[in-house]
Order: sequence, then structure tokens, then C-alpha cells
Amino acid sequence: MSQVDSILGLPGLAIQRVDRKKGIHVWARPTARPSCVHCANESVRIKATHSRTLKHTRQGSQVMIIHLSVPKYHCQKCDRYFRHPFAGIRPRLRATETYRLEVFEAHDGGVSQSKLSTTHRIGSATVERWYQHLIQRRVSELSGRSCPRVMGIDEHFFTRKKGYATTLVDLKNHKVFDVVLGRSELSLRQYLSRLSGRQHVQVVVMDLSETYRQIVQKYFPNAKIVADRFHVIRLVNHHFLKLWQQQDPLGRKNRGLLSLMRRHQWKLTDQQQDNLAKYLEQYPVLESLYR
Repeated sequence: MSQVDSILGLPGLAIQRVDRKKGIHVWARPTARPSCVHCANESVRIKATHSRTLKHTRQGSQVMIIHLSVPKYHCQKCDRYFRHPFAGIRPRLRATETYRLEVFEAHDGGVSQSKLSTTHRIGSATVERWYQHLIQRRVSELSGRSCPRVMGIDEHFFTRKKGYATTLVDLKNHKVFDVVLGRSELSLRQYLSRLSGRQHVQVVVMDLSETYRQIVQKYFPNAKIVADRFHVIRLVNHHFLKLWQQQDPLGRKNRGLLSLMRRHQWKLTDQQQDNLAKYLEQYPVLESLYR
């Protein structure tokens, strides 16, 4: 494919001519004959040729129109007919997949149907139909995914009306796998029971929630449960501060002492280490926990 032909972004097409008098009109044809789609035989002949007109993309304020020559082939081996297949162009549609995706992303980004009708020269009903079609296709692609082998589970507040939601994360690829409303076993049962590849999950990283622990043991039987370091450290700090409150209520409220307690020893100066050591000598229980 030459550099001129690659401008279209459609492989296997050769540009014959371009007319820019009224819009951008491009005439193109296939570069090579394909093998038979039925028997993979390479010996095919052209039976007939018809023309298709498709909207492809916008160049500035103008829509590029492709006039495509579509050969009809006859296979001499299986004696069957088929039309030339094109990458990025579906049969019987009047726009390429690039153009449909362009409209979808613009509408998904907030551009109204009436505005797209003007800029892309299509009807409002067509915008809605393309948008719904691509939404359904993306949902089907997501629903067919297999569970990641290393997965994280956590909850977060969604809305006042919907309550909480559960987030599943692919920790190996650092991507959100899915977000599901609810955080109880009852609300997640239908989703988890039809989740593909549950038996291949090896590690589940989560907080210390007993509810999620039971869910993982039931729906991910081969997974090893790993407690998230953040939640473990937070739990240890919580109990340490609670005990400190019992031993020395006044010292617990001292911001300077609190700052010294929370920092690593190698981040303290010699003077700060001496001050902390003198304080801990007065409370052996706190000293044993701190060391």
C-alpha cells in the first residue's frame, strides 16, 4: 500500500481519483483478489462489479465520501459466489466503521444529536441507532471477558439512591475490571455466578471485610486471599492509638509525640530519638508495642 492509499486508513484499497469540488469524494478499488471465503481456493474470477457509496470520516468541516468498486467473485473450485470483503466496512451499510465510531465517541462525549446531524450529515435517529449498537457491542465484549488471575475487590459509595458498589480490579494490568452495584452476597450473587473464569483466579487482594472473605471463598474457590497492606496497617494503628489513649490520654493528644510515633526511626534525628526514648521509658507497655 502506497502512502497516498494509506491516508484512508482502510487496508487493501487503492485510490483511483479524488474530487474536492463539492466535498471530498474518493474513488477506490481493491488492490488484490482474495481467496474464496467458502473453500479458501485462490483461483477466483470476477463475475461482476457494483459501486458502493459510503461516508468515511470528516476532514475539517467536510465529510469524506468513498465511492467503492466492489467485485463479485466466482470460485471455480466450489462453484459459489461471494463479494469482496473489506476490513472496516460491513456489508449493506452506508458508512464505514470509522465513521460510526467517530459519531459514537462524539455523542458519548456530549455532542447532541441535532449537532451531529448537521456536522455529519445523518439523521438524529441514525445517531441514536449507531450509539445503541456500539454500546451493546461493548457490553457484550466486556461480559465475555475472563476473570483476571490476580484480582482486587473493594467497595465504594456510589450514590445515595443506589448505595454502595463493588469494584473488581485487574491488579496485574492495573485496570478496573468491572463495577457492580451492591456489596452483599445477595446483591452480587447473580453477577458472580455467571462470571467467566472464576476457577482460574489465583489471588484476591481485599480489605479485612468478613463479607467479602465469604464471597471469595464461595465464588473463587481456588484463590488465595491476601489482606491489603493499607488496611492491615490502618487496623494496627487504630488499636495502638486506642491503647495509647488508655495509658496516657494527655500524651495521645500531643501532636509532637503523635508525629514521632508515626515516623520510621531512620527518619528521626538524634534529638527526636532521645525524646521519644525518654517518653517510652515511662510507659513500658507502649515501648514494647512500639519496638
